[in-house]
Amino acid sequence: MIPKTVAPSEDFKRWFIKCRFRNGFEECYSLSTQEKDRLEKNLPYCCEQKGIEFFEFNSNNHRILIQASQLTFFQFLFEPQLIDQLHNLGEENSENDDEEENRDNYAVKIYFVNDSTPMIFHVDEDQENPEDEGDQGEMNNFIYFALNIHDEGQMLHFTDEDGETAYFRGSDIAVAEIPLKVVNEDCG
Repeated sequence: MIPKTVAPSEDFKRWFIKCRFRNGFEECYSLSTQEKDRLEKNLPYCCEQKGIEFFEFNSNNHRILIQASQLTFFQFLFEPQLIDQLHNLGEENSENDDEEENRDNYAVKIYFVNDSTPMIFHVDEDQENPEDEGDQGEMNNFIYFALNIHDEGQMLHFTDEDGETAYFRGSDIAVAEIPLKVVNEDCG
């Protein structure tokens, strides 16, 4: 007989969402209880919509954008063992790993609908443009346009740390992982 899993207590603050996509990419993202509740309420409806529909949520260190039509599976997890494993992963870093990790704090990962290997772009933190009141910052603009995309051929773009602009067909993006460190919540 399989023992029943007990639901987490009220003071349990961390959840995870495990996702699998049409391209074979699978990931587990950490969630706050508030984000978990919001996703649990809205995600099934969002996934039932036709056309291009992105949704967003915050994980520990990233803002995640997912094209709902590319999501084939999701499950909310609260396993304390999983939390301990994830926390222990980062404790064995050397100095070189710390330097690489700092660079990764600015790495935007774009997963396409036909490939589970991401394209990685290093970006700068969002900055307000005093000459343009509507400008929310580079990555905030990318998120805004992804969430408001309506045409299958619509292109999204952002500029990387070298000043080079990358363009993406919105309908070909399955997942975008954007470090919270680069998203300026005060912009806009």
